[in-house]
Amino acid sequence: MNYLVTGLVCSGKSTLLDLAKNYNFHTYKSDEIVSSLYQDECIVNQLKNNIGIKKTRKNFKDDIRDYFFKSRKNKEEIENIIQPIVHEMISDIFRKSDNSMIELPPIINNEFLFKKYTTIYVDAPVEARRKRYNKKNDIDIFNQLNSIQNDYEIIKKSCNIILKNINSPCSLNQYFNKGIIKA
Repeated sequence: MNYLVTGLVCSGKSTLLDLAKNYNFHTYKSDEIVSSLYQDECIVNQLKNNIGIKKTRKNFKDDIRDYFFKSRKNKEEIENIIQPIVHEMISDIFRKSDNSMIELPPIINNEFLFKKYTTIYVDAPVEARRKRYNKKNDIDIFNQLNSIQNDYEIIKKSCNIILKNINSPCSLNQYFNKGIIKA
């Protein structure tokens, strides 16, 4: 069975994907898919030309991130270029595999995918998520990510399975053991 996995920043999506490997799932993270696109010269040129992003650092991804967080308009411009490509890649993965999990952020541009495929929403309280993020990252970025994922309630309602993550891989593992997530 194929699943899309979504949830707010630091809700446990990566932990779920790590556990899924133990059940023979092929796992993919949208961040990795998008990062691979930043290596594609055509896409980099499209971003540079269509929305005027200038390469100012060694890592183009950092330039994109800075531009992305400056405004909602910037976010939408980047998503309008990147999301259609990512969506096609996801559809292609699901056409070729019967046992895959792909993590996607809970943004409205992904809603039609969440309705099209079987979707898992990983739910965790904001304080637990903030604490997880703060262990290794700048809390300001958490707050920015958390604020742009404001469509999550709409997304959550369209998901087939909602998992409660109570800060333990065992709490997520139970969903496999009970057959709620089927390989």
